[in-house]
Amino acid sequence: MDIFERAMHLSDNGDESTGKFDTIDNREYKYRTLAIINTIINEVYPYSDTCVIEPGKRPVHEFLTSMDEEINLDNYCIEVLALGLAAKLFTDENGTIANYYQQEYERRLAELKRGGIPSGAEAIEDVYSGGYYDEDGVYHYNTGYYPHSEFAWWA
Repeated sequence: MDIFERAMHLSDNGDESTGKFDTIDNREYKYRTLAIINTIINEVYPYSDTCVIEPGKRPVHEFLTSMDEEINLDNYCIEVLALGLAAKLFTDENGTIANYYQQEYERRLAELKRGGIPSGAEAIEDVYSGGYYDEDGVYHYNTGYYPHSEFAWWA
């Protein structure tokens, strides 16, 4: 399901008999979709698992030139983008529903910004410590000879 279909599905704008979203009634929405996606995609792209960050360059998704192009976003970011698209598409049609989608879009975008960037953990070597703990939890000071003081110690 592409982003346009997701936005239409959210608003229940599909053909009830066929279940398709690319209908005559939705033609105006489809016409505006590409421009809207190109406007808001870079709000979401930096938080996608598929984002490639190059040193010295800001992360920017390539502009889409057709509705058939693949959007390089992970599934969660596609859902967020669909909410933003629905909000923009229905601003003139139904302000209440457009406001709901806009609030949900902004809430999920803020969630992505707070901690949505995938990260991992790894051990960090403590190079500044004055000592270490052994297996029994006993702390041992690192001592060694320092030419200017007989009491100095370092890691």
